[in-house]
Amino acid sequence: MTRLDLRPLVDDVVFPATDAGVVGQVLGVLAVTIALVWLVRRERALVTLVVGVSLVLLGFFGLRGLH
Repeated sequence: MTRLDLRPLVDDVVFPATDAGVVGQVLGVLAVTIALVWLVRRERALVTLVVGVSLVLLGFFGLRGLH
């Protein structure tokens, strides 16, 4: 029985090697952020939490880009 190895796929998503991969990753985070903010829009504290976590994640992307 052959086992499906997902490690290369996960590595490519988490650590993209091309600029297009990075753009896709950022757009994906923004899309998930918008969806989550829409889901929790009635609770101000949760909106703040979602936006804050997303900004920290995008900040890490920026630091990785500078490094």
